[in-house]
Amino acid sequence: MTKEKTPSQPTNTIAMAGDNEYNENSDQQYLAMKACLPLFEGLTFGPNATFVDYGCSQGAASMVVMQKLVSQLPPHSTVTVAFNDLPSNDFNSLIKLLPSIAPADSTKVIYPHIVPNSFYNPVMPNGTVDIAYAMSSIHWLRQMPLPKTASESFKEYLHRRSAENTIAAHKDLIEFLRLRGREVKPGGKLIVAAPSPCADDTDGRISGNEKLRLALFEAIDILMDAGKLPPNSADGIYPPSHVHTEQTFRAAVKETNSEWLVEDVYNQIVPHSAYQTMLESRKQTKDPQALENFEKAYASIVVDWMLAVFKPFMKSWWIGKGLEEGLCEEVFQECSNITKEEFVNSGGSRLPVAQDFVFVKLGRSQRL
Repeated sequence: MTKEKTPSQPTNTIAMAGDNEYNENSDQQYLAMKACLPLFEGLTFGPNATFVDYGCSQGAASMVVMQKLVSQLPPHSTVTVAFNDLPSNDFNSLIKLLPSIAPADSTKVIYPHIVPNSFYNPVMPNGTVDIAYAMSSIHWLRQMPLPKTASESFKEYLHRRSAENTIAAHKDLIEFLRLRGREVKPGGKLIVAAPSPCADDTDGRISGNEKLRLALFEAIDILMDAGKLPPNSADGIYPPSHVHTEQTFRAAVKETNSEWLVEDVYNQIVPHSAYQTMLESRKQTKDPQALENFEKAYASIVVDWMLAVFKPFMKSWWIGKGLEEGLCEEVFQECSNITKEEFVNSGGSRLPVAQDFVFVKLGRSQRL
C-alpha cells in the first residue's frame, strides 16, 4: 500500500477580499473593535509617539482606534501611525480613509506609514512603538494548513486540522509577542482583540455558525456535482486561522521571558448585528412572505460577511485545481447565492451568527 506523501505547508500570503469588499462586510470585526476600546482608556504618551496596527486589513476598524489614540495626544505632538498587513492587502481602500484620523487640534501633526509585510516578520525598528494593537488579526496563522487528503473523511480532516492548528497557533503567538517585544518601548502597550472558542450554545450561536459553514460546503458540493467546479474543490479552502483564549495568551506570555505582563483580560460574545436587525424586523409583522424576506436578507448579509474572508482562499484553491481564472468570479457568485439558499433551507437563518472574543492588554516590561 502506497503511503500518501505529505505536502509542504506554504506561507500564508493571502489577504482579505479586496476592492473595499472586506470593509463593507466586516460588521462583526468592527463591533469587536468597539468592545475593545475600554483597554485604550487612560493611555499616556509623550509628544512624539508611534502607534502601529498589526493586521490592519482595509482600515474600517483601524481608523477608529487611531482616532482615539490621536485624540489622547497632548497639543503640539507629532505622531507616526503605521498600518501593517500582508503585501497582498488592499491598502488603497485604507489610504482613502486616512483623512478620518485628522486631529481636531491643528497643532498635532500625523505621519502615516504603510508597512506591507507579514507580522511574523520585523515590522518596525526596535524600541520605537508606544502603542501596538491587533484587532481581529492575531488568529491568522503564518502557514497555510495542509489540505484534506483523499483518504480522510471530512470529520477526520477537521479533527486533524484543529489539532495541528492548536500547535501552530501557540508557536505563532510566541513569535508575534517576541517580535513586538523588540519593537515596543519598555512601558509601551500591546492591545489585542482575538476570536475565541464559543463557550456554549445556549443562544444557538454554535449551531448558527456551524450551519453557516455547512451551507458553504453544501454549495460547493452542488457545483462539483454539476461539473462547474473541479473535484476536491472544498479540500483546501479553509483559511489559516485558529482561535485563542485567555489561557493560550498567558501560556505564550510565560514563554517570552518576562518581556510582557498581562495587565487586563476579559471575554465577550460579539454577535453579528444583522441577527438583531432581523429579530426586530420580525416583530413588526406576521406576514409569512415578509418574515421569509427578513430571513433571506439576514442570510445574505452573514454569507457575504463570511465570504469576504473565505473568497481569496476559495478562488486561489479553485484556480490551482484547474478552474479557468476567467470563470472564477462567475462560479464564486453562484456559490455565494447557493450558500445563502442552503443557509435559509437548513434553518440557519433563524439562529444567531456570533463569535466569542478575548480582549487582552499587555504591558511591555521595563527591562530591555
